[in-house]
Amino acid sequence: QSPPPKRKRKIPIIIQYLPTMPTIKGTASVCDDHAMAKMLRSTKFPRNFSTQVNMQKVNFDVMSKWIENQITSILGFDDEIVQSTAINLFLPQPPPSDSGGGSTMDPVDPRRAQLDLAGF
Repeated sequence: QSPPPKRKRKIPIIIQYLPTMPTIKGTASVCDDHAMAKMLRSTKFPRNFSTQVNMQKVNFDVMSKWIENQITSILGFDDEIVQSTAINLFLPQPPPSDSGGGSTMDPVDPRRAQLDLAGF
């Protein structure tokens, strides 16, 4: 007896379905400026996200400890990666004082920070 003939495996063509798939899911899309701009336009954020904060008056040690405690209470466990990501998003490091320019920091965008943390 001869062995049964091997059936050819059909390989689905996924490429034709890509345009109908969600374009914002996953970590790769978060890095994409187009995807981020689309999410910023389509997501409804609280009104207080537009309030400006003078970051020079913020006590970084107190805020970083508060952020760590909030994330631990939300997640239910201590996750250093999420904590450090949130601290870096909400408390950007000031530029070095020897750069010659003023000591202005980039403004914090809570909308972008929320979208960046949504994956966690």
